[in-house]
Amino acid sequence: MNYSELEGGSVFLDTNILLYAYTVTRFSSSCETLLEKVQTKDITGYINSTVVDEFFHKALLTQMYMEKRLSPRKAITYIKKHPDALTNISTPYVMAKEVLEQYNLIVLDTSDLLIDTLQISQRYGLLFSDALHAASARKHDINYFATNDQDFDRVDFLALVRPSADTTV
Repeated sequence: MNYSELEGGSVFLDTNILLYAYTVTRFSSSCETLLEKVQTKDITGYINSTVVDEFFHKALLTQMYMEKRLSPRKAITYIKKHPDALTNISTPYVMAKEVLEQYNLIVLDTSDLLIDTLQISQRYGLLFSDALHAASARKHDINYFATNDQDFDRVDFLALVRPSADTTV
């Protein structure tokens, strides 16, 4: 199912959907469309704090690469040695704040999902953070799970929706 075909209901947004919406990829347009539907409340959008963490982390690493040409590993080492570097950049903070404030996304509490997350991780062979996203969607009876991560194909209780590729990019 294409994001433009979604009408009503609820959707959990995996981190990659937000990343695509904030970058230029062949999936950006469809992810922007999905966020617009959430923003206008045509669809109820959900994330959890782990999605925010992953989004901020990727945006931070991208910024460090762009400004200092550092690989992810070297960027983390650099930040640990130079914590003031975080006070001198703004893009990851602006992006994360925008996600939290402008798109009407509901941020789910996950503190009561940890045991379920461990079980989902083991049963479906998912990393903990991905299992936490799946557990969040299941607990809150979310209709759709928007992702481009094929690892979720193994999770039989999720109704996956994928971004469509724009062939002009």
